[in-house]
Amino acid sequence: MKPFREQTEEVAVWIFGFQPLPDWIIEPILWGLEEEGIPADIQEVSRDRAENIAKRAADGSPLNVGIGINGIDKAVALHHRDLPEARPLFLLGHEDLNPPHLRRLGANAARLVKGEPLVYQDGSESGAEPQRATEFPEDMLDRIVALVVANIRSDKMKGGQDSWKSEASDS
Repeated sequence: MKPFREQTEEVAVWIFGFQPLPDWIIEPILWGLEEEGIPADIQEVSRDRAENIAKRAADGSPLNVGIGINGIDKAVALHHRDLPEARPLFLLGHEDLNPPHLRRLGANAARLVKGEPLVYQDGSESGAEPQRATEFPEDMLDRIVALVVANIRSDKMKGGQDSWKSEASDS
């Protein structure tokens, strides 16, 4: 398992967890994130519900996406900064904590960052979906993805405009 370290301003999906955090929970989440090319930063936090932990992680992450793990309750949540605390995007309970679901949750965290479509099932499973914390209005999800994409584009445009200005002044 990746050792805990002091939180930094690293551009990453922040994963906050309450002990115990077994490798069989952490590793598949990290694999999903890594497959999508998004780094993770893990930090140990005090006990709380997984959705509250995830919300704190999302609120602090430079990428606005966080994962919360409660090792005692065996629950994992994926949250976004723009969502209400009690309404994470995904909430996996004890019965859903298996490598395929955890890996998919990590991949979906990365896809949320990149503004790509979320994955609800893969070919190796019998069509099981991660448990939704609540009914989530599709138009709200569309707005969140649009906000994330706009933020990413805005950051790229700022860098692109600055680069263009400095190149133009060199000419």
